[in-house]
Amino acid sequence: MHRPLLLLAPTLSESAPIRAAVADGLAGGELELSVCGIGQMCATSLCERLDRTGWSGCIALIGWAGGLRPDLAAGDVVLANAALNVQGQCVPCTRVSLPGARVGALLSVPAPLLTPQAKRTAQGCGALAVEMEAYPLAAWACAHHLPFIHARVILDTVNEALPDLGDVLDAVGRVRPGRLAARLLARPGLALDVLHFVRRMKGLDPILGMLAHAISGLALELGQAA
Repeated sequence: MHRPLLLLAPTLSESAPIRAAVADGLAGGELELSVCGIGQMCATSLCERLDRTGWSGCIALIGWAGGLRPDLAAGDVVLANAALNVQGQCVPCTRVSLPGARVGALLSVPAPLLTPQAKRTAQGCGALAVEMEAYPLAAWACAHHLPFIHARVILDTVNEALPDLGDVLDAVGRVRPGRLAARLLARPGLALDVLHFVRRMKGLDPILGMLAHAISGLALELGQAA
């Protein structure tokens, strides 16, 4: 039986290059694309919506991640074989063949790891990279015996700090202009840090799109074989 594919991106900015890369599949009805929102609360809310709609197909989560290994560079692709949470719980993810990707566990955290020190502290769990959404989705998919594929592109390396944006972004990554202005007034140097990562995201968008295209093809093959 053919299984549909639900592609998930945490934010609108992540979904844009993904949408462009899988436009044919979206137009043909082979897959759906949804923005799940930032963090585990948003991911849990999505799981509740999937329960209500009776979703029974494959799910693939794609987006940015922070590297936890010193040999991971910005633009590298990581493919999860497991989702970890900070309590030490582990849920397996569906493994697909993705040439060039580093394979290993990814750690879901409740808040961004903004400093190199915080990332180095998280290295003890053995994960390749850190993100904020996968664990609830992986656990839901596992409980419902559905495939869950999780792949990310490294945005910030283990030795890089992220700008502290606090509540500047809403649940799907849109900027709240008033809060951004207030934060920049309080910390003028923050503007350069934000600009640096905005430029990096734009530069890496093609990799995110290529990853989405590859994952969607593999997931659809998986669904057809099920």
